[in-house]
Parts: sequence; C-alpha cells; structure tokens
Amino acid sequence: MKNIIPFLCALTVFGFSGCGRSAKIDYRMNVAGPDNGNYFNWSAGSANVKDGFDPSAPGENGTTGASRGKSTSRFDAAVTYDIPSNAAKHTGYALPGGLRGLFLYPVASDDTRTNDQLSVTANGKELTIHYIHRDSAYEIKTDTAGKLDVTTAVKVARGVCSTEDQHTFTLKPEFSKTGSASPNMGDFDWTKAVFTPDRFSDNATRHYTGSLDTDFAGNILTIKGSLKEVK
Repeated sequence: MKNIIPFLCALTVFGFSGCGRSAKIDYRMNVAGPDNGNYFNWSAGSANVKDGFDPSAPGENGTTGASRGKSTSRFDAAVTYDIPSNAAKHTGYALPGGLRGLFLYPVASDDTRTNDQLSVTANGKELTIHYIHRDSAYEIKTDTAGKLDVTTAVKVARGVCSTEDQHTFTLKPEFSKTGSASPNMGDFDWTKAVFTPDRFSDNATRHYTGSLDTDFAGNILTIKGSLKEVK
C-alpha cells in the first residue's frame, strides 16, 4: 500500500490522472508607492521562481522594465491556464483571473498599480482588495481571519470600461462618480457595479483549491500559502 500513492503521483508527471500538484505562493506588495522590496515568489511542478520588477530588463516593443523571472508568461503556463497535454493552447482558467492579476503587480512597474488603482482596506484581519484592469473591476475579500479562499474570494464586474485600442481604456459614464466617461480609474464608483464570482473556468480539466494567508501592515500586502491542484 505504501507504494501506491507515489506511483499514482508519478503517473501525473507523464500526463495521466493521479495526485494533483501544489502551487506555493510568497507575495509582497507595497500598495502606496514604489518599493524595490516587492516580490512574487512561486513554485509549481519543476518551476521555482523568485521574481520582482527590474527597470533595466528588456520589455515589449523596445522598452525597458519587466519581470526579472518572466512570471507573466511562466506563471500563466504553469498555474493560471488549463493546458491539457494534447492541446496546443489553454482551454480555460485553472485559477481566477482576478487573482492572477493581483499576483503580477510586484513584477510590474509602479505605474501599473497607480493606473489600476490597486487598494487594500482592512477591517481587523479581514481585507478587501480592489483594482481595475483593462475593462474589468475586481474585488477580492478574505475572511475575518485573513484567509483568502481562491474558489470564493474573487469577484469581477466586466465591461466597466470602453476602449479605443488594447492599451487605452476609459470608464463608462454609468460607472463613474462624475457621471461622465473618465480615463482615471480612481473615478470608478464601486457601488454602481454588479459583481459576479470570478473562478476557474467551467470547462477546465484542472483547477486549484485552498486558502492563502494574508496580512496588511504599513501599506504592505503579503500573501503566503499553498494551493492544491484538483482534476
């Protein structure tokens, strides 16, 4: 009997069903200003990444400033997306898209945080995290002990912005505090949006479950813990 579980887990490595692997998260983000101490460290399968923002790293279209460990693409491939072994591309999300977005702030330039209006409100250990990225507003809530359940904590309101191109987003008047269209995400009225659960895709062949420990002190948000893959 002792050899059965390791054998089944070994089958998973070669693409057969078996024991789900875990994804470990260690995260630090200053939500009030630039901070060289921000990091996103994670591991899943054979990937073990210690990452942060490097202002000198080659970025897109000849720019500089990027993730040192390339977590944007590597975390997507290893954790975020459900990519069956026989598929050329992903078939859905194995993790809420809003959580994926939150994880990537420490590896992006600080203007990403300010443009998206990332914020954290604490009520004791209970945290509410808000941000707006592209055309969607995200609300992430922990429980009263600061536990973030990845299957229930994330909500999203989609379509709150209009767009002229893939880089320019403007708040729609019906979601703006001013009642007019605005390029400033700080004008978003969180009471006007209708939020729905943000979770793994219904057609995903695998997804993650589990709770992460959060803390917020001195404008520093930390998130730590392990998630279990379920097939």
